[in-house]
Amino acid sequence: MHHIAVVIPTKNEARYLPRLLSALKGQTVLPDEVVVADAGSTDKTAEIARTFGATVVNGGSAAVGRNNGAAATTSEYIFFFDADAIIDDHEFLAHALAEFNRRSLDLATADVYVEGGKRGDGLSMRLYNWYVRMWGSRHPHPIGTFMLTRRDVHDGIGGFDPTVTFAEDHDYGLRVRDNGGEFGVLDCVRVGITTRRQDRIGRLRYLLVNVFAEPHIMIFGSIRSKKLGAEYDKVK
Repeated sequence: MHHIAVVIPTKNEARYLPRLLSALKGQTVLPDEVVVADAGSTDKTAEIARTFGATVVNGGSAAVGRNNGAAATTSEYIFFFDADAIIDDHEFLAHALAEFNRRSLDLATADVYVEGGKRGDGLSMRLYNWYVRMWGSRHPHPIGTFMLTRRDVHDGIGGFDPTVTFAEDHDYGLRVRDNGGEFGVLDCVRVGITTRRQDRIGRLRYLLVNVFAEPHIMIFGSIRSKKLGAEYDKVK
């Protein structure tokens, strides 16, 4: 069995994927497996992934892509990244894994910072980080930009639920908790994120969709409505 796997779901990510794959290549502890689960990209995403030595498998939604990617690996630890995740630390994988094990976590995420963006984007992300840490393991809020887990934990809950139409990462965290797992936000690393979603649909709409999704999940459970999912999917 390998030690570390990285799984990246993609669809038309030729613009962002090279930066992430380059950062992974520059790690002091290299991943044993890198799998890109591609959902039928019409650009050069798959070609770029293979150029960097990644294995390319069929993807789909974020949940399906992550599940297919994980199924194509044998490593004990699985790092899930979004294609536009930004790693600015050459020891990201090493530091994250060390703290993950030191704290005996089963699922971890990290604080997120915004690269570039407009005035207020950084503040909103700092508020989000505070909110995630406030809830902690009581109500886990892992973010798909970066998630770290073990294979036995992933397999134990059946992976990501493809019937969840929005916030499948949130649903994943709740099921890890309900299965007795420990969730935590790592202190030793942080991950960057682009503002492409906010730029595409507008910052107010992005904020409102995420704000209204939260009480829906807490009161009614994970979002499986195709109608709601279609609306919420626009922020991804």
